[in-house]
Amino acid sequence: MTVLRKISVVILLILNLVVSKNLTLHDYDNPSANHILDTEIIDEILIVSGMLGGIEFYDISNPEVLNHLDNLTLSGGGGGGQGGGGTKPNCIVATANYAYVTTNRGLGVINISNPSNPQYLGLVSNTDNYILEDLDVNSNYLAVAAHEDGTLLFDISNPSNPIFITSLEGENVWTVHFSGDYLYVGDENVLNIYEATFDNSGAILNYNLELSVNLSNSIKDIESGHYNNYIFVALGSDGVVLIEYLPDSNQYVTLDLYNTSALANKIDFFNDTIFTQRLAVSDWDDVEILEWDGSSLDLVGYKNTTRRTMGVSTKGDFVYSGEWASVQVFEYGQIDGPDIDLSTYELNYPYVENGDVYTMTIDVTNNGNSPVNIIDAYTTNNEFEYTELNDLLPGETQSIDITYTANAINASGSYRIYSNDPDEYEVICETNGNINGANIGDDAPNFNLPIIANGTGTFVLSDYLDQVVVLAFFAPN
Repeated sequence: MTVLRKISVVILLILNLVVSKNLTLHDYDNPSANHILDTEIIDEILIVSGMLGGIEFYDISNPEVLNHLDNLTLSGGGGGGQGGGGTKPNCIVATANYAYVTTNRGLGVINISNPSNPQYLGLVSNTDNYILEDLDVNSNYLAVAAHEDGTLLFDISNPSNPIFITSLEGENVWTVHFSGDYLYVGDENVLNIYEATFDNSGAILNYNLELSVNLSNSIKDIESGHYNNYIFVALGSDGVVLIEYLPDSNQYVTLDLYNTSALANKIDFFNDTIFTQRLAVSDWDDVEILEWDGSSLDLVGYKNTTRRTMGVSTKGDFVYSGEWASVQVFEYGQIDGPDIDLSTYELNYPYVENGDVYTMTIDVTNNGNSPVNIIDAYTTNNEFEYTELNDLLPGETQSIDITYTANAINASGSYRIYSNDPDEYEVICETNGNINGANIGDDAPNFNLPIIANGTGTFVLSDYLDQVVVLAFFAPN
């Protein structure tokens, strides 16, 4: 998003000569669950885990349609409910007739043999003292990321009763991923590669650390490739990196890094692709489709969701986007008709003195293969003036300036576009100026807070003048 302080009108036209491949919107649901953190697909069932409101189950036998089956709330507070207490689901994984979920109270087990009526079986004994994150299954084994307690390994040969086997040390383990005999662990910015050893009966004796790879940022998710020893790693604000593990020499090669537009969180493969490796990325404000063609990792599709896309799962050419309070279904592929996308769906202006103006810019792009015909485009609040939006040729982007003239507080409204896009006839960008509260550009008030993790003492904001300070708020309980 480009922010310009100006009064002049600027219209920029960009022609994109690349053949468009994008995501077509098919269905949308606003379920009971919110603060959605993860998604999982098993057979024809989509499972969506929300920190508040429980876990949602959908039948996706018709992949274009979200056929809601049930909402499961976990005992001990209704899956978090809306009051802040209780058992809050986090990440989820499924195998056969069971799903395993990390919660603020430990590792939970769910019988999903009837997804229209899933049964919560309760927590695994002695897991309530851990802070649990991501998890993955491999045959009769379950690995769980447990932050400073490393990686927890369970035997799930009796799937309703996981038995703790051992733990692998770690500094701050966020994510785990099984691939054949290998276990990949994301520990802060270090990718640890473990290989299993077996006894005579074929049971796993131990996982031995083979290689540690230092990456550029904290690891959020890991996926292994369809062939070769390719490993894709989501690195948050650093995007997605592709490395090749060379087990014969116990070395690795970095093949490429693609810096996504926001925060690469979860990644999932398109399993039906041949000769290429294609994956979907939940990138906070959008879904991005990346493809490795043997020489480079490239963006081949995206959809700006602007709804805190946290989880993503794929099935065939379909992408299921788990957003903070919604679920959407997209289909990947070249779009023959028009397809409109906005660079942002929310413009929040810094504080502006009464009578002064501030201009922000929104890019409107046609990612389809036929012209976008603009039926109407306007703002709902006359404190926001806008430049004219024209019809867009395939691959064309037009930058629209929206200028805010301040004369009161809480100047809220929206910029609305109506077009011939068949799946998004109306798109809306919210506009907010001089809100009654903190505005971008305001001086932050000084404060002090006790340091409860990664250090001791008191954090005082004024000690960090002229430095970038990022505050992250978490509510694990």
